[in-house]
Amino acid sequence: MQVVYYIRATFEILVLWLLFYQLYRAFKDSRGAAILGGLLAIVILGGFILELAHAAVIKQIAGAIVGPGTILIVLFQPELRTALAKLGSHPFIGRIMGRFLNHAENRDFISEVKDSVSYLVSKRYGALIAICRKDKLSEYTKTGTLLDAAYSRELIGTIFMPKTLLHDGAVIVDNERIVTAASILPVSNRELKDLSMGLRHRAGIGLAENSDAIVIIVSEETGTVSLVVGNMIQRDLNLELLKERLTQLLYTHENTGTNNETDNA
Repeated sequence: MQVVYYIRATFEILVLWLLFYQLYRAFKDSRGAAILGGLLAIVILGGFILELAHAAVIKQIAGAIVGPGTILIVLFQPELRTALAKLGSHPFIGRIMGRFLNHAENRDFISEVKDSVSYLVSKRYGALIAICRKDKLSEYTKTGTLLDAAYSRELIGTIFMPKTLLHDGAVIVDNERIVTAASILPVSNRELKDLSMGLRHRAGIGLAENSDAIVIIVSEETGTVSLVVGNMIQRDLNLELLKERLTQLLYTHENTGTNNETDNA
């Protein structure tokens, strides 16, 4: 029994140490650090004085009126909110929560991609968008500018606006977030039947040949939309078909391997 007692005591000490360490990290660079120090001083000194005075009744009343949880919530509301926001935005938490996303949220992302492509087509902005699946494309994200931002039509439109610093290269998307812009992709040496497909198409095809990514290409010259996955190229897609294909590829785990080139142009 003593062994169990010591194991339990050791576990409780480790848990408390971890808790206080995380509190220290959360509050050390904010006004909360000073408040936390003052609060601890009041609790320790006040408790010591009340213990010496044998004021048990006062201690009970003070504990009932102002509990430690209430004090923390009132005094540290901004800091706690910031700490929770940091915790919720952590990639590990995002991956866990991503498993519980419902189909409506999935459709929201697909609709956002569709709307962004529609905007690019309407403006005749050339674009190259790579959406990660199992392969995380880390070797290519290193070549771009880190953004780590929520995917949106407005941000995509701004990135690919001609003459901006980030419009050349590819946007890489992972877990429904824009990871990087202006990433450099490998260029395919594959012989293409359609001579109108330029460097942007070759880069998209090159990435698809080396990963399981879904690549969307908007042609600056023609305004057409292409989808590349593996060895499959679909040209001149309308937006509804693009939305349907993205849903299949991202959320139904469809096997897309094929040796044929599809050209709808």
